[in-house]
Amino acid sequence: MVNSRRRLLLLVFSSAFVWRVSLPAPSFVPQPPGALATRAQTSTSKVSRQFFGESQSSQPAVVIKEDYTLAAVFSAVGVALCTLPYLGFGLGALITVLGILFFVQAGRVRFVFDNEAFELRTLGNAEELEKPGENVVVGGQNRWKYSSFVNWEFFPKGLVEKGLPPILVYFKETETPETEWSTGPGAAANSPEALEKGAVPGMVHFFPCICDAQQIKAEFERRGCRKL
Repeated sequence: MVNSRRRLLLLVFSSAFVWRVSLPAPSFVPQPPGALATRAQTSTSKVSRQFFGESQSSQPAVVIKEDYTLAAVFSAVGVALCTLPYLGFGLGALITVLGILFFVQAGRVRFVFDNEAFELRTLGNAEELEKPGENVVVGGQNRWKYSSFVNWEFFPKGLVEKGLPPILVYFKETETPETEWSTGPGAAANSPEALEKGAVPGMVHFFPCICDAQQIKAEFERRGCRKL
């Protein structure tokens, strides 16, 4: 159990780093009080106008609502650990930094389901979503067609079904060039042992659950994303 928790924590740290550097650098714009609430109410309608202005889709584009629960939990746990002597302070500081990162990214990163693909976008200066950026880790846009999905899951497992927020969202796809599939956690996910247990080869993606887990789960299912 202890080893499992350590592996999950290590995966969160590594996923947060890889996920952070794979996104375009943020541009800071001061926000007045209440801006986050206003942005939450208006982002969906603005994105809908942008998408429908480009082309009419058979299914409307959906922007997953941001969720600050993970950021709040990490920040609270980190601050609590900082009060402990020795290793508690170092670990607490690291977890607190992650919590702050999750707060910032929850405010600027949006997970979008359009008519044919799932993509990561960022809010621009005018509260409009920018085009998917380049993934600096493996290359290509942060956009993946639903037909390329071979699996998706939440970790720890079982929390979403109980109405609780998970820590990580995972999906695996085959649109990324096969030469990149063994990057990072993909080495273990595509190992002979994993394939013997029923895994399907593909590119592994993890990102912190800074969005509404129930909503993104419903969209994965509604868009026909394959799940083992």
